[in-house]
This record gives sequence, C-alpha cells and structure tokens, in this order.
Amino acid sequence: MVITQGIPQILQAIIESKHKVVGIVDCAPANEPDKFLKAAGRFLTGVHYSLTSNPLSLRLFSRKLQIPYYYLRKENSKDLEKWVRSVEPDLIVIYSMSHLLKENVFSIPLHGTINIHYSYLPEYRGPNPLFWEYYDHILNPGVTLHCVDKGEDTGDIICQERVLINSGEALEETGQKLVSTGIKLLSEAMDVLENGSVRIKQQPIGTPTVRARKIKPEEYDKLVKWDDWSVERVFHFLNGTPKYHSALLKKNSFYRLGFSIRILDYEECNTSGYETGNLYKEKSGHFFACRDGKIYVEIKPSLDNFFVRIYPFIS
Repeated sequence: MVITQGIPQILQAIIESKHKVVGIVDCAPANEPDKFLKAAGRFLTGVHYSLTSNPLSLRLFSRKLQIPYYYLRKENSKDLEKWVRSVEPDLIVIYSMSHLLKENVFSIPLHGTINIHYSYLPEYRGPNPLFWEYYDHILNPGVTLHCVDKGEDTGDIICQERVLINSGEALEETGQKLVSTGIKLLSEAMDVLENGSVRIKQQPIGTPTVRARKIKPEEYDKLVKWDDWSVERVFHFLNGTPKYHSALLKKNSFYRLGFSIRILDYEECNTSGYETGNLYKEKSGHFFACRDGKIYVEIKPSLDNFFVRIYPFIS
C-alpha cells in the first residue's frame, strides 16, 4: 500500500514493479487549497492552476487501475485503520505525507511501514529537508529508506545513499536525482523485505543538523543572509527554493501583487552603492544585489500569486 500526494514517479515505479499495489492513500496537504482559489482559477481561465490542484487526480488514476483509494485527512486515523485492515497490505510505503502516521496504522503490515526521506539520516529530520540542505549549501544530500516509528524520521535505517549535486543546481534537477535514487533503493528494499533478508541499522538519538521544519513565506527573505553569503551561495539557495520566491517582492510595492520571479543567473561584481537584498532594474535587467555580485531574475505577471495575495483582503 502506498501513501502519497499527487502521482509521483515513485508511485508509478512501484505499480510497474512485480509487487502488487493493494491500496493508494491520497494524503491531504497540510493547508488544503481554498475553494475560492479553485473557483477563481476556473472562472478566469477554464483550467485548474498548479497552485490549486494536481494536473491529474490521484482518485481517477487509482480508479483507472482498479486500485482501492482512500483520501486521508489528519483527523480520521481510526477510519484509515479500518480501511487499511480491509486491503491487508504486507508493506506500507510512504512518500510525501503532510503529518506523522499513527502507530495504530503503521504497525498493521507484516513487514511494517517504510518512509522515503530526502536526506542522509539522521541529518535533516523533518518535513522539509531539501529546503534546509539548500540553505546550508549541502552538495551531498542523500536519500534514506527507514522504518516508521513514533518519532519524526527516527526509525531504523534500511538503506541510504549520498547524492552529489552542483552548486547552483535547480531544485528540479536535484529532485530528479533524488527520485531516481529513491526508486532504486526502494526496489532493492522491497525485494529484501519480501525475502526476509533485510539488515537494518539503528539511528542515533541525536542529529547533527537543524530540524528540517517548514517555514512561513514571510520568513523567507529574512533567512537569506544577503550581507554574509557570497552571491554564489545566495544563487544556490534561491535556485533550490522556488516555492518562496514571491516573498522576495514584498519590499517593492509595485511588484508585490500578482507577479512571480524566475532565477536566471548571477554575476560576481562590485555592488557598492546598492542595498543588499533589494531588487533593481537597469539596462541589464532585473537583479537582486548581493555583497559581491548580482543575481539576475525575470519578473512576470502571475495569477496564482495574485489570488493568494488578494484573498485575505476579500474573504
């Protein structure tokens, strides 16, 4: 049985493997999209924006493959337990879940429950490891498959592998490397679990890194060390955290409402006379000033950001 969000490559890889998927649990995001945002997007364009919905419904995907489907909200763990027992999984695989699974569910399968985590545990335990790996300029993150227990990413390790990335590498490229590694490790793990030959490694109690917590958009600009980091490091962090880019426009009233940013490139140069962290527009284009260079960006209108920003004022 698989617990996930959307239709990730890892789910497709499991379905295409020799192992039978007896159920799919669609985990609701921590903050479910508001009905107003969905309706507004449909009204103006006739389509669902990526902000408000998945391009392809996991419910319809499951129905097409005739796999039992369950939509999970955080508060209905007793109902989930009943449903899981009805599909009788030998193993639960978690990939992208917005809250911790409770023991009354993760203890059901014969081979237990395993989670795919995008760090080299015990580093960066928590729901947002990639964000903090980019923040700390970690160029050898990893993928870990571990058993699920009552803690947050504290269960015994089944297997793990480091993944090398380049400074400034975009999140999409890094994510694809991690997904490919995760698929490989999961395939190996499912085989050894089935054969009963798995060797697990107990995690230490402590972790050498910060907890990989989620952040609020208003924290983002303050987290960037404009005065301390090199332009290369700022570029790396921005390239790995596109979800929060719109928060960088809050200082500029003209671009505050209904615009998005795309990171283009950076240049090491003298920026005396500019205020670090501020957005400027010159003949060379838009750029953010860093202590030792400029980060060039493209700014364009975005209806997604428009609805997110105006909704608090009209609700």
